[in-house]
Amino acid sequence: MGNNISNKDAERIDACKTLECDGYKYTYQLDGSHFEIRPPEELGKGSCRSLLSQGRIQMTDFNLTFHRNIEASGEFRVPRTELIFCLGEGIEWGTSLKGSTFGIETGEIALLHGGGRAENCRYIENAAYRFLSIDMSPEQFGRMTEGMSGADRQRCGIGVEAFFTKHKLTASIRMILAQISECSYGQGMRELYLEGKMLELFAVYLNEVFYEADKVPLTVKLSKDDMRSLHLAKEMLQRDYAYPPTLAGLSRSICLNEFKLKKGFKDMFGTTVHAYVIEQRLQRAYHLLCHDRLSVSEAASQVGYGNVSHFAAAFRKKYGVRPGEYAMNSRRSSAEQL
Repeated sequence: MGNNISNKDAERIDACKTLECDGYKYTYQLDGSHFEIRPPEELGKGSCRSLLSQGRIQMTDFNLTFHRNIEASGEFRVPRTELIFCLGEGIEWGTSLKGSTFGIETGEIALLHGGGRAENCRYIENAAYRFLSIDMSPEQFGRMTEGMSGADRQRCGIGVEAFFTKHKLTASIRMILAQISECSYGQGMRELYLEGKMLELFAVYLNEVFYEADKVPLTVKLSKDDMRSLHLAKEMLQRDYAYPPTLAGLSRSICLNEFKLKKGFKDMFGTTVHAYVIEQRLQRAYHLLCHDRLSVSEAASQVGYGNVSHFAAAFRKKYGVRPGEYAMNSRRSSAEQL
């Protein structure tokens, strides 16, 4: 047992990052311990803080806007794996890892792992940066993916010295990220809740980008062009859920007939077009009630419900609680934390 603990301790993340401009320099450690950065008011606003710190795995919320250009550098003394979710401005960074340059844009997820390395980037003044990242040891990443097939583990870069891949944020992942951001649990339960959400986020990411993206049932008789059209339809519904196009209008927009749109959408994504729109509306309403503190009628209107009773019934069916109750409980928990 003692040897096992020693091995796990040896896996600890060992890295540091430095933010620097004229008259200011700050270095913080990514080593599995808690940290929080709040720049001076004249330099910027927001914070960079660890949400979960467990030695071999760490979840960090980077939410900063700088009033000047900031040079940032990082030193990663041991190999590590990083999963980054970009919710604000994108960024590009250079790395000594095979002399590569990596970049991530708004609405993307990046998975990067490799050996010890140095990195550098520049944060541009007045750009709103928001990243949620999960850092872990390669051994921890291996354990968290050990249930996958050998081929899928290879697609995740397991066993590869240096690996980088990007995917788009999905509605399901955005929902979990919002729940992490809005966590109002007290200190006693906060870590347990965030650990569960982090594992859920990781599982949904692996499932959606390494399984669902390429999984097309054998019964689906669609060309690659048809499938691209259906993915376009899904993106349009994610964007225009409050006032979605009619089936006829959506069909014309993606150049696919209505029959193929309805059947292909259900076969590929496991839900009807109508049900998918409702899902998007309710996920957004959940965020509006908690984070933006809108009233039930305001939230219903913003997500496209003209009838508040219909909205309340759909919300309760999905979340098991009436929207008014959910909003009241969420705000009470937030007030208790102040």
